[in-house]
Amino acid sequence: MKRLCVLHGNCQGEILKALLSASPEFSAAFDLEYYVNFTRQPIADSSLSRCDLFLHQHLGEHWGPLSSEALRNALPAGSRALCFPNILFKGYWPFWSDRPGFDYADSFLDALLERDLKPEEAVHVALHADLSKLYDLSALLAETLVLERAKELRSDIAYVDLLEENFRTQKIMNTINHPGRGLMFHVADGVLALLGMPPLGKEIRALCPALYPDFELPIHPRVAAHHGLAFGVEGTRFNIYGQALTYGEYARRYVACKHAGREDFTAFLQESQTLRPAR
Repeated sequence: MKRLCVLHGNCQGEILKALLSASPEFSAAFDLEYYVNFTRQPIADSSLSRCDLFLHQHLGEHWGPLSSEALRNALPAGSRALCFPNILFKGYWPFWSDRPGFDYADSFLDALLERDLKPEEAVHVALHADLSKLYDLSALLAETLVLERAKELRSDIAYVDLLEENFRTQKIMNTINHPGRGLMFHVADGVLALLGMPPLGKEIRALCPALYPDFELPIHPRVAAHHGLAFGVEGTRFNIYGQALTYGEYARRYVACKHAGREDFTAFLQESQTLRPAR
């Protein structure tokens, strides 16, 4: 009889669920139930009481009954709990902001708009300013790595060394919290190893599609140059909800959305296919 695995995580948890389900050894041993943490989806008491393996991303006490401590305390005796990473990397996007009220808020573009520049002037400055004179990009990279290493202490799977060693040669993230296949394979293999199971096979890896293909957060070409990235150079196009846009074209849309007083930037991007590219 299969045992029950309860997986509590964000969108990275959804990918982990798919990868673990593709493992013959894991699928033979476990039925898997996935619960979305950021929507505060409740976990049924009946599932917690039968849970043999609890896979989760760390949530602090302010999450109340959905905090990691509360959920782990609700598990039956003998069940196993493993914490997997909640990866957030700003190295490619040092100006990303979690300021509420606007999707993919960008502190650099916002600062330009706060100077009352016209939209076309703000875009021109964004594209041509010497970022190294305005920001310490190396310090901002170090800051995001320090934050991830602090989070890694709560995880049963180490990942920051892999991220730091490879982010220049491989585009390992699509957005600040959407890892690519390499990192997610690493997390899945880490879980399997802790369970005494073999890593995902070559066939599974070869068949795995690109992750989060609908939206790639564009990388500023001057950030790419500063860090010596093997990608993201001037003219690189990123998939933005079906549109292949350069960073400049994306910046023009960002500024236009702000100028129009819109807050739903995602909807604005999906509507704005006729805007002229930035020059």
